[in-house]
Amino acid sequence: MNFEKDVPLDGFTSIGIGGKADFFLRARDKEDLKKGIEFSRAQDRSLFILGGGSNTIFGDVKGIVIKMEEFFPLKVLNDGHELRIKVSGGTPLKEVIGFAVRENLDRIFRLAGFPATVGGAVAMNAGAFDVEISEFIEEVEFLDWEGKIQRVNKKEIAFGYRASPFPQMGVVTEVVLRLRRSENPVKEEFAIIRDRRKRSQPINKKTSGSTFKNPSGEKAGRLLDSAGLKGYRVGNVSFSDLHANFMINLGGATISEVRDLINTAKERVKERTGYLLEEEVRLIEDCGSNGWKVL
Repeated sequence: MNFEKDVPLDGFTSIGIGGKADFFLRARDKEDLKKGIEFSRAQDRSLFILGGGSNTIFGDVKGIVIKMEEFFPLKVLNDGHELRIKVSGGTPLKEVIGFAVRENLDRIFRLAGFPATVGGAVAMNAGAFDVEISEFIEEVEFLDWEGKIQRVNKKEIAFGYRASPFPQMGVVTEVVLRLRRSENPVKEEFAIIRDRRKRSQPINKKTSGSTFKNPSGEKAGRLLDSAGLKGYRVGNVSFSDLHANFMINLGGATISEVRDLINTAKERVKERTGYLLEEEVRLIEDCGSNGWKVL
Protein backbone atom coordinates (compact mmCIF):
# COMPACT_ATOMS: atom_id res chain seq x y z
CA MET A 1 0.00 0.00 0.00
CA ASN A 2 1.57 3.26 -1.15
CA PHE A 3 0.26 6.68 -0.18
CA GLU A 4 0.95 9.54 -2.55
CA LYS A 5 1.45 12.99 -1.04
CA ASP A 6 0.28 16.46 -2.12
CA VAL A 7 -1.76 15.04 -5.01
CA PRO A 8 -3.73 17.48 -7.25
CA LEU A 9 -7.39 16.45 -7.21
CA ASP A 10 -8.81 18.34 -10.20
CA GLY A 11 -8.17 15.39 -12.52
CA PHE A 12 -10.28 13.09 -10.35
CA THR A 13 -13.53 15.04 -10.74
CA SER A 14 -15.78 15.37 -13.77
CA ILE A 15 -15.87 19.17 -13.38
CA GLY A 16 -12.08 19.41 -13.12
CA ILE A 17 -11.92 21.52 -9.96
CA GLY A 18 -9.70 20.59 -7.05
CA GLY A 19 -6.94 21.56 -4.70
CA LYS A 20 -4.48 19.06 -3.27
CA ALA A 21 -4.81 16.11 -0.91
CA ASP A 22 -2.20 15.66 1.80
CA PHE A 23 -2.47 11.89 1.28
CA PHE A 24 -3.95 9.94 -1.63
CA LEU A 25 -4.43 6.19 -1.92
CA ARG A 26 -5.70 4.02 -4.75
CA ALA A 27 -7.54 1.13 -3.09
CA ARG A 28 -7.20 -1.86 -5.42
CA ASP A 29 -8.68 -4.40 -3.00
CA LYS A 30 -10.39 -4.60 0.38
CA GLU A 31 -7.08 -4.92 2.20
CA ASP A 32 -5.86 -1.61 0.73
CA LEU A 33 -9.11 0.00 1.80
CA LYS A 34 -8.89 -1.41 5.33
CA LYS A 35 -5.29 -0.24 5.76
CA GLY A 36 -6.22 3.21 4.48
CA ILE A 37 -8.99 3.50 7.07
CA GLU A 38 -6.67 2.27 9.81
CA PHE A 39 -4.07 4.85 8.80
CA SER A 40 -6.61 7.68 8.88
CA ARG A 41 -7.72 6.72 12.39
CA ALA A 42 -4.16 6.31 13.67
CA GLN A 43 -3.17 9.68 12.23
CA ASP A 44 -6.45 11.34 13.34
CA ARG A 45 -6.94 12.63 9.81
CA SER A 46 -10.17 13.21 7.94
CA LEU A 47 -11.02 10.73 5.21
CA PHE A 48 -12.89 10.99 1.92
CA ILE A 49 -13.85 8.00 -0.25
CA LEU A 50 -13.75 8.93 -3.94
CA GLY A 51 -15.63 7.08 -6.66
CA GLY A 52 -16.01 8.56 -10.13
CA GLY A 53 -15.97 12.15 -8.89
CA SER A 54 -19.18 13.02 -10.75
CA ASN A 55 -20.79 15.03 -7.94
CA THR A 56 -17.66 16.11 -6.07
CA ILE A 57 -15.72 19.37 -6.03
CA PHE A 58 -12.51 19.58 -4.02
CA GLY A 59 -10.62 22.30 -2.26
CA ASP A 60 -7.46 21.47 -0.33
CA VAL A 61 -7.98 18.30 1.71
CA LYS A 62 -5.82 18.24 4.83
CA GLY A 63 -6.47 14.56 5.23
CA ILE A 64 -6.73 11.41 3.12
CA VAL A 65 -8.53 10.73 -0.13
CA ILE A 66 -9.01 7.06 -1.03
CA LYS A 67 -9.83 6.40 -4.68
CA MET A 68 -11.86 3.23 -5.12
CA GLU A 69 -10.65 0.99 -7.95
CA GLU A 70 -12.54 -1.94 -9.51
CA PHE A 71 -11.88 -4.94 -7.26
CA PHE A 72 -13.18 -7.62 -9.68
CA PRO A 73 -15.05 -7.89 -13.00
CA LEU A 74 -18.85 -7.99 -13.12
CA LYS A 75 -20.10 -11.48 -12.21
CA VAL A 76 -23.41 -13.10 -13.21
CA LEU A 77 -24.72 -15.10 -10.24
CA ASN A 78 -27.98 -16.34 -11.75
CA ASP A 79 -29.20 -16.18 -15.35
CA GLY A 80 -32.78 -16.35 -16.56
CA HIS A 81 -35.75 -14.00 -16.85
CA GLU A 82 -34.22 -12.31 -13.81
CA LEU A 83 -30.47 -11.90 -13.54
CA ARG A 84 -28.54 -11.45 -10.33
CA ILE A 85 -25.17 -9.81 -10.82
CA LYS A 86 -22.39 -8.90 -8.41
CA VAL A 87 -20.23 -5.84 -8.96
CA SER A 88 -17.57 -4.18 -6.86
CA GLY A 89 -18.06 -0.72 -5.43
CA GLY A 90 -15.33 0.69 -7.68
CA THR A 91 -16.89 -0.64 -10.91
CA PRO A 92 -17.86 2.19 -13.27
CA LEU A 93 -21.65 2.42 -13.50
CA LYS A 94 -21.35 2.60 -17.29
CA GLU A 95 -20.14 -1.05 -17.28
CA VAL A 96 -23.41 -2.12 -15.66
CA ILE A 97 -25.40 0.02 -18.11
CA GLY A 98 -23.56 -1.48 -21.09
CA PHE A 99 -24.19 -4.99 -19.78
CA ALA A 100 -27.88 -4.19 -19.27
CA VAL A 101 -28.30 -2.95 -22.84
CA ARG A 102 -26.49 -5.98 -24.29
CA GLU A 103 -28.63 -8.35 -22.21
CA ASN A 104 -31.87 -6.41 -22.84
CA LEU A 105 -32.44 -5.72 -19.14
CA ASP A 106 -35.22 -3.38 -18.12
CA ARG A 107 -35.08 0.13 -16.60
CA ILE A 108 -31.58 0.35 -15.15
CA PHE A 109 -30.26 1.62 -18.50
CA ARG A 110 -32.08 4.89 -17.72
CA LEU A 111 -29.18 5.72 -15.40
CA ALA A 112 -26.91 6.08 -18.44
CA GLY A 113 -24.72 9.16 -18.43
CA PHE A 114 -23.54 9.15 -14.80
CA PRO A 115 -19.70 9.11 -14.71
CA ALA A 116 -19.94 7.38 -11.34
CA THR A 117 -18.84 4.16 -9.72
CA VAL A 118 -21.45 1.68 -8.53
CA GLY A 119 -20.50 2.37 -4.92
CA GLY A 120 -20.87 6.11 -5.44
CA ALA A 121 -24.21 5.62 -7.17
CA VAL A 122 -25.45 3.53 -4.24
CA ALA A 123 -24.19 6.07 -1.69
CA MET A 124 -26.15 8.90 -3.32
CA ASN A 125 -29.00 6.66 -4.54
CA ALA A 126 -28.44 7.97 -8.05
CA GLY A 127 -31.55 8.46 -10.11
CA ALA A 128 -32.82 9.69 -13.47
CA PHE A 129 -35.91 9.32 -15.65
CA ASP A 130 -38.05 7.95 -12.79
CA VAL A 131 -35.49 5.29 -11.83
CA GLU A 132 -33.23 5.06 -8.77
CA ILE A 133 -30.45 2.52 -8.35
CA SER A 134 -31.96 1.35 -5.04
CA GLU A 135 -34.80 -0.18 -7.09
CA PHE A 136 -32.40 -2.91 -8.28
CA ILE A 137 -30.39 -3.58 -5.13
CA GLU A 138 -30.66 -6.94 -3.40
CA GLU A 139 -27.66 -6.80 -1.09
CA VAL A 140 -24.83 -4.44 -0.19
CA GLU A 141 -21.51 -5.44 1.28
CA PHE A 142 -19.54 -2.70 3.02
CA LEU A 143 -16.44 -2.24 5.13
CA ASP A 144 -17.40 -0.48 8.35
CA TRP A 145 -15.22 2.05 10.14
CA GLU A 146 -13.97 -0.60 12.54
CA GLY A 147 -12.52 -2.50 9.57
CA LYS A 148 -15.12 -5.27 9.52
CA ILE A 149 -17.01 -6.55 6.48
CA GLN A 150 -20.79 -6.25 6.86
CA ARG A 151 -23.62 -7.37 4.56
CA VAL A 152 -27.13 -5.97 4.56
CA ASN A 153 -30.10 -6.66 2.32
CA LYS A 154 -32.16 -3.91 0.76
CA LYS A 155 -34.92 -3.90 3.38
CA GLU A 156 -32.30 -3.05 6.02
CA ILE A 157 -31.12 0.05 4.14
CA ALA A 158 -32.89 3.38 4.54
CA PHE A 159 -32.68 4.82 1.05
CA GLY A 160 -34.09 8.27 0.36
CA TYR A 161 -34.13 10.81 -2.42
CA ARG A 162 -30.45 11.11 -3.40
CA ALA A 163 -29.56 9.69 -0.02
CA SER A 164 -28.45 6.50 1.72
CA PRO A 165 -26.71 5.52 4.99
CA PHE A 166 -23.37 5.35 3.14
CA PRO A 167 -20.63 6.34 3.73
CA GLN A 168 -21.74 7.01 7.31
CA MET A 169 -22.13 3.24 7.85
CA GLY A 170 -19.02 2.40 5.86
CA VAL A 171 -17.59 2.01 2.35
CA VAL A 172 -19.56 0.07 -0.26
CA THR A 173 -17.33 -2.77 -1.48
CA GLU A 174 -19.80 -5.06 -3.33
CA VAL A 175 -23.37 -4.82 -4.57
CA VAL A 176 -25.73 -7.57 -5.73
CA LEU A 177 -28.26 -6.28 -8.26
CA ARG A 178 -31.43 -8.07 -9.40
CA LEU A 179 -32.33 -7.15 -12.98
CA ARG A 180 -35.24 -8.27 -15.15
CA ARG A 181 -35.13 -8.96 -18.85
CA SER A 182 -37.39 -6.66 -20.82
CA GLU A 183 -40.15 -8.04 -23.04
CA ASN A 184 -39.32 -5.31 -25.56
CA PRO A 185 -35.98 -4.25 -27.05
CA VAL A 186 -34.38 -1.65 -24.76
CA LYS A 187 -31.91 -0.24 -27.29
CA GLU A 188 -34.48 2.12 -28.78
CA GLU A 189 -35.40 3.73 -25.45
CA PHE A 190 -31.73 3.77 -24.46
CA ALA A 191 -30.93 5.72 -27.64
CA ILE A 192 -33.79 8.15 -26.94
CA ILE A 193 -32.48 8.79 -23.42
CA ARG A 194 -28.95 9.38 -24.66
CA ASP A 195 -30.25 11.79 -27.29
CA ARG A 196 -32.38 13.61 -24.73
CA ARG A 197 -29.36 14.05 -22.46
CA LYS A 198 -27.30 15.43 -25.35
CA ARG A 199 -30.02 17.94 -26.23
CA SER A 200 -30.89 19.04 -22.70
CA GLN A 201 -27.67 18.72 -20.67
CA PRO A 202 -24.10 19.97 -21.21
CA ILE A 203 -22.65 16.45 -21.17
CA ASN A 204 -19.62 17.45 -23.27
CA LYS A 205 -18.57 20.18 -20.83
CA LYS A 206 -16.70 19.96 -17.54
CA THR A 207 -19.62 19.66 -15.16
CA SER A 208 -20.49 17.99 -11.87
CA GLY A 209 -24.00 16.94 -12.90
CA SER A 210 -26.98 18.34 -11.01
CA THR A 211 -25.97 21.11 -8.63
CA PHE A 212 -29.16 21.05 -6.53
CA LYS A 213 -31.70 18.41 -5.62
CA ASN A 214 -35.21 18.82 -6.99
CA PRO A 215 -37.59 20.11 -4.30
CA SER A 216 -40.77 18.09 -3.86
CA GLY A 217 -43.06 18.76 -6.81
CA GLU A 218 -40.59 21.09 -8.53
CA LYS A 219 -37.48 21.09 -10.70
CA ALA A 220 -34.35 22.86 -9.52
CA GLY A 221 -33.43 23.78 -13.09
CA ARG A 222 -36.75 25.52 -13.65
CA LEU A 223 -36.43 27.47 -10.40
CA LEU A 224 -32.90 28.58 -11.28
CA ASP A 225 -34.03 29.59 -14.76
CA SER A 226 -36.98 31.59 -13.38
CA ALA A 227 -34.55 33.43 -11.07
CA GLY A 228 -32.46 34.49 -14.08
CA LEU A 229 -29.53 32.22 -13.30
CA LYS A 230 -29.18 30.32 -16.59
CA GLY A 231 -25.71 31.27 -17.82
CA TYR A 232 -24.95 33.24 -14.63
CA ARG A 233 -21.19 33.39 -13.99
CA VAL A 234 -18.87 33.89 -11.05
CA GLY A 235 -15.22 34.04 -12.10
CA ASN A 236 -14.48 30.89 -14.08
CA VAL A 237 -17.59 28.90 -13.19
CA SER A 238 -21.13 29.40 -14.47
CA PHE A 239 -24.50 27.76 -14.74
CA SER A 240 -25.03 26.23 -18.17
CA ASP A 241 -26.95 28.08 -20.89
CA LEU A 242 -28.44 24.70 -21.77
CA HIS A 243 -29.59 23.58 -18.31
CA ALA A 244 -29.46 25.96 -15.36
CA ASN A 245 -28.89 23.20 -12.78
CA PHE A 246 -25.51 22.26 -14.27
CA MET A 247 -22.37 24.17 -13.32
CA ILE A 248 -19.65 24.51 -15.95
CA ASN A 249 -15.93 24.90 -15.31
CA LEU A 250 -14.93 27.51 -17.88
CA GLY A 251 -11.26 26.90 -17.15
CA GLY A 252 -9.30 27.26 -13.93
CA ALA A 253 -12.34 27.52 -11.66
CA THR A 254 -11.86 27.23 -7.89
CA ILE A 255 -13.98 25.88 -5.07
CA SER A 256 -14.39 29.40 -3.67
CA GLU A 257 -15.96 30.53 -6.95
CA VAL A 258 -18.25 27.50 -6.86
CA ARG A 259 -19.30 28.32 -3.32
CA ASP A 260 -20.05 31.93 -4.26
CA LEU A 261 -22.13 30.79 -7.24
CA ILE A 262 -24.09 28.28 -5.15
CA ASN A 263 -24.78 30.78 -2.36
CA THR A 264 -25.92 33.44 -4.82
CA ALA A 265 -28.24 30.93 -6.50
CA LYS A 266 -29.77 29.81 -3.21
CA GLU A 267 -30.38 33.40 -2.12
CA ARG A 268 -31.98 34.45 -5.42
CA VAL A 269 -34.18 31.37 -5.72
CA LYS A 270 -35.34 31.73 -2.12
CA GLU A 271 -36.10 35.43 -2.62
CA ARG A 272 -37.96 35.02 -5.90
CA THR A 273 -39.71 31.67 -5.50
CA GLY A 274 -39.74 30.85 -1.77
CA TYR A 275 -37.87 27.57 -2.32
CA LEU A 276 -34.64 26.88 -0.42
CA LEU A 277 -32.51 24.68 -2.65
CA GLU A 278 -30.37 21.89 -1.21
CA GLU A 279 -27.07 20.96 -2.81
CA GLU A 280 -26.70 17.62 -4.56
CA VAL A 281 -23.06 18.30 -5.44
CA ARG A 282 -20.59 17.81 -2.58
CA LEU A 283 -17.99 20.46 -1.79
CA ILE A 284 -15.07 18.82 0.00
CA GLU A 285 -12.33 20.74 1.73
CA ASP A 286 -10.74 20.36 5.10
CA CYS A 287 -8.47 22.92 6.72
CA GLY A 288 -7.69 20.77 9.73
CA SER A 289 -8.80 17.67 11.57
CA ASN A 290 -11.13 18.02 14.53
CA GLY A 291 -11.05 14.39 15.58
CA TRP A 292 -11.34 11.46 13.19
CA LYS A 293 -14.13 11.94 10.71
CA VAL A 294 -15.44 10.85 7.36
CA LEU A 295 -16.17 13.63 4.91
